[in-house]
Amino acid sequence: MREELVCLDPGIGFGKTVAHNLELVRRLDELAAIGRPLLVGISRKSTLGKVTGDPMRRSAPPPASVGGAVSAFDRGASILRVHDVREHVEALAVAKAVAG
Repeated sequence: MREELVCLDPGIGFGKTVAHNLELVRRLDELAAIGRPLLVGISRKSTLGKVTGDPMRRSAPPPASVGGAVSAFDRGASILRVHDVREHVEALAVAKAVAG
């Protein structure tokens, strides 16, 4: 496969603990240093529900998803899989403007 067709996905969720998922987002800049686009799908993940205080929650509310997406963007994610598109687009427009 041609390298220019490859993006990296750290696989948020998929059997990982909350700590594992947060560590992956925290260290996205290390993956970004490889030079390939980063795909992050953190929208509505149960990890975010647990972070917001409900350990039994199976999916996160939209504000938690937006917060996770902005954190991923700030660390180098360039492709985001989201559910609440308008909210994410607006939040990411602000994050991009702040980043310059």
